[in-house]
Amino acid sequence: MRILAPDLPGHGATRVEPVDIPTTIAALGRFLSGFEPPVPLMGYSQGGRIALLTAIEHPDLVDRLVLVSSSPGIPDAAARRARRSHDETLADRIEAIGFAAFLDEWLTGPVAGTAHLDEGLRHRDRTVREENTADGLASALRGLGQGVQPYVGDRISELHMPVLTVSGADDTAYSLLASGMAAEAPNGRHVRIPGAGHNVILDRPDEVRRVVSKFLADGSTTG
Repeated sequence: MRILAPDLPGHGATRVEPVDIPTTIAALGRFLSGFEPPVPLMGYSQGGRIALLTAIEHPDLVDRLVLVSSSPGIPDAAARRARRSHDETLADRIEAIGFAAFLDEWLTGPVAGTAHLDEGLRHRDRTVREENTADGLASALRGLGQGVQPYVGDRISELHMPVLTVSGADDTAYSLLASGMAAEAPNGRHVRIPGAGHNVILDRPDEVRRVVSKFLADGSTTG
């Protein structure tokens, strides 16, 4: 199986301007069009939200969709505005303190904390994250955050390709969102990974690999 993992705008070396949702979806659509579509599409967290939006806007390009620790956006307009303000504040902080200091904070926080992982895995994870920059991450927060994303929970029923949502069993909020999306999709299913939080790919990589590989191979998650 060939796996390609492009960085979203604002991440790594990707340079797509402006960093906003319409431009990102258009760029991802062009990327997928180069592989004899339809093809499987998978995204984690922010990447999962972008994958979901892309599948809704370009269903002809996606034959299977995998959403890991993701959401359909925030349904309440006031809550979206509050999240947008929060993301703007965080973006300002990243720019003020610099990327290295922000990364130290992020990797000890509740969402992406890695203190429970072995030293080798922590080092590899940090090395990948160090490809980012303060300006890039700040622009991604402002342009791709949940505060600016349109809510698409009412459009998931439009997805007729097989859809797999994956969440860590310890991540209560996103497990609820994942099960809801799977229920709305005509051909959806949800898998909770035991002993994992929001960063389920790092917490239980072998189990995520097994579940996703089985789904991509035959559309199931058992066996």
